[in-house]
Amino acid sequence: MMIKNQSALSTTRLKLVPLGPEHREFTMQLDMNPEVMKYVAFGRPFTREEAIQVHDWLLNSATSIPGLGTWVGFANGEFVGWWILAAIPSKENPEIFIANKTEYGFRLLPKFWGQGYAKEGAREMVRHAFQDLGMTEVIGETMAINQACRAVMAACGLKHVNTFFNKYDTPPPGIEEGEVRYSIAKEEWLALGS
Repeated sequence: MMIKNQSALSTTRLKLVPLGPEHREFTMQLDMNPEVMKYVAFGRPFTREEAIQVHDWLLNSATSIPGLGTWVGFANGEFVGWWILAAIPSKENPEIFIANKTEYGFRLLPKFWGQGYAKEGAREMVRHAFQDLGMTEVIGETMAINQACRAVMAACGLKHVNTFFNKYDTPPPGIEEGEVRYSIAKEEWLALGS
């Protein structure tokens, strides 16, 4: 697996390095944690096999559009979580990606919740998308009941644009309230003086 043009990034407290195969145990810690996965996918921890599949998907996120991908974050050498800038498939053909828009997301270990790390890493993702990669829009999605994630998106300047309802074979608890999409355009981000 070759990481394409993905730069190492940093913030005041975080060192963000491109995800590699050597980080699999870190991503699995998140995917197999019941607290972390409460508002993700099935609303339950992933099995080892599912967590390995997610790691492979995260690695592949660096192969669609140069510069996009997943970063693992470390604070004082300790693993905190991951942040992603993922390619968005076109509606006409899911094999073709929209070149100037990206979706960001993140997962953190519970011991780092409430300390500003999610926002710090997310702001760096938004900055990198606009300033370094020339993207024109960054979006984020989460379950409507995930207030912590929604607060991070709002703190990064993203605005709630719609609530939507998907059908799931095994719906996670709380999904009946829907899912939300947030967005920020480059012009809006520049106007914030970011």
